[in-house]
Parts: sequence; structure tokens; C-alpha cells
Amino acid sequence: MTDATFEFWTAHPTSRLGDRWAALRRHELFDPEWCLAKVTDGKGRRQLDQLLRDEFARAGFNTVFEYTVVAKDNAGRVAQRFTEIGHADRLVLRLLPRAPR
Repeated sequence: MTDATFEFWTAHPTSRLGDRWAALRRHELFDPEWCLAKVTDGKGRRQLDQLLRDEFARAGFNTVFEYTVVAKDNAGRVAQRFTEIGHADRLVLRLLPRAPR
């Protein structure tokens, strides 16, 4: 089995997050503990998104925008799982903003 390689997209700027920033702060969804993962559009998107949520989603508050919240430590496992099922090219991993000071 080949190891999956992946890269993180940059975090959404807080100015773009708007009111959602309050939810991120309330649920302490900050870098370095959490990241966001999503499946790109295309055939089977809903099934792949459901697999992502069933196997890797954070308990409780686990979605932001169209992204699923996963532990950053699990990002490699998420990429590996999508490689195993032949959809590594459909996975997007995005960082979360830094905690407010």
C-alpha cells in the first residue's frame, strides 16, 4: 500500500468567516488541533462526504460551511482512506484560523 500525500489549503481569512467566526471561537476550532476536510463536487459526492463524516468527523459541532471538522492528527488517515478507495483527488484539507489573542 502506498502512503497518501496531501497538502493543506490555507485557512479562511477571519474577515470572510463573518458571523461564523463566533461559532468557531465558541467551539474552539482553531489551528493546530483541528482542520477542515471536504469532498469536491462530482459523481458520488454525497456518499464520499458521508464516509468522511462517519469515519473522521469531530464529535458534536462537526461542520463549518461545506467542510467537515477533523482532527489535524487524523489528516493523514483521511488522505490514506481516500487513496484506498480511489478518490484522493476529490479530497480538500483546509487549515483553520489561529486562536484569537
